[in-house]
Amino acid sequence: MKYGLLMHKPTTNWGDDIQSYAIKQFLPHVDHIINRERINTFKGDDEKPVAVVMAAWWMWYKWNWPPSKYVLPFFTGFHYSDNKAAKQAGCPANFLFLSGLGGKYMNAYGPVGCRDYFTRDNLRAQGVNAEFSGCITLTLPEQKRVKPEKEYVVIVDVAKPVEEKIRKQLEGTDIELKKITHNLDKDHPKKGWKQRMDEVEELLTIYQNAKCVVTRRLHCALPCLAMGVPTLLAIHTLESIRFIPYYDWLHCCLPQQFASGEYEYDVTNPPANPTAHLETKEKLTNSIKEFVNYAESLGDATADEVNKFRKREKTIIRWRNKNMKKTAKMWEEELDGWLNEKELKKNKELGVKIYNQRRDKKRQNDFLEQQMVAYLDQARRVFKLQKEAEKQKNLAQGKKN
Repeated sequence: MKYGLLMHKPTTNWGDDIQSYAIKQFLPHVDHIINRERINTFKGDDEKPVAVVMAAWWMWYKWNWPPSKYVLPFFTGFHYSDNKAAKQAGCPANFLFLSGLGGKYMNAYGPVGCRDYFTRDNLRAQGVNAEFSGCITLTLPEQKRVKPEKEYVVIVDVAKPVEEKIRKQLEGTDIELKKITHNLDKDHPKKGWKQRMDEVEELLTIYQNAKCVVTRRLHCALPCLAMGVPTLLAIHTLESIRFIPYYDWLHCCLPQQFASGEYEYDVTNPPANPTAHLETKEKLTNSIKEFVNYAESLGDATADEVNKFRKREKTIIRWRNKNMKKTAKMWEEELDGWLNEKELKKNKELGVKIYNQRRDKKRQNDFLEQQMVAYLDQARRVFKLQKEAEKQKNLAQGKKN
């Protein structure tokens, strides 16, 4: 069996690569790097299936679903972003592409293990057999332990009041403060996947050997929790869909609670982490190992032999195009609702915002149109190949007669 490592190639966020690193530890070998946002077009160098652990943040290009038949998926650690709920600019399609054929695909390989309750509950609302699996980063083992020359505390993208409080706690001690960000520079996507995995390992080793880590980042807090590093999650809200149920698994507070002393946490003598995650960690680890064992048992089976979602490519393309048109219509209606002429006259700032939204709307619709043209071209090629195959078959039968 061949294995694909799921990655978000253009990422500038350590969290994506840390999830890929967590997946990699389970794979006997990596034969393909699979672009998360283009998984529908993936094909290896033969007709063989490629086993893929589908743990990731999904997805910007929502219409590139379901994955190609050459992907043998294991759904765990799956988070699907409803852009409205996540308060991110983008596609208003929400869970549209995980309903209909998209949902049937997931059920064919279900149950779907979800990273958070939000994804689980919304998939269930689409008729998908979904359960909570936890985040893939909870499976990370301890990294290499190295005794540092000086003890140190790590802060990762924390609010300024949090940093100031920690600096006060460290006054008069010999403990160093290391400041790290999970924001990556624009050149990071140009690096090869092996270099990126090596850099993740270096980062995790820094966390492993820290006295404690204070962060607002999910994929800093959970890896540290998994590795047994004392961790404080100081985050601006206790209601983020991405962090439920993890708030209850960590020492956790609002930045102002820590800064004011309302929430007590001493970085010079940090308490041990809660242990509520351990059962989920064990179950998640075992489930991925079972999937790898299953994949190995398939031997030299072809993609068609292991495919559980038997829909013709032409049918899938038509379904995608139909939903892309719906998405374009929703985009248009949503943006039109914002374009209030009276507000434009009253508020210059709103006018600039709406101008930018109009511009973005045109770009997005142009992109959707390009995608639809591409899918139609693909459908024509499939039809042509089918006609050619039928012609050759008729010729062969004619020769026999």
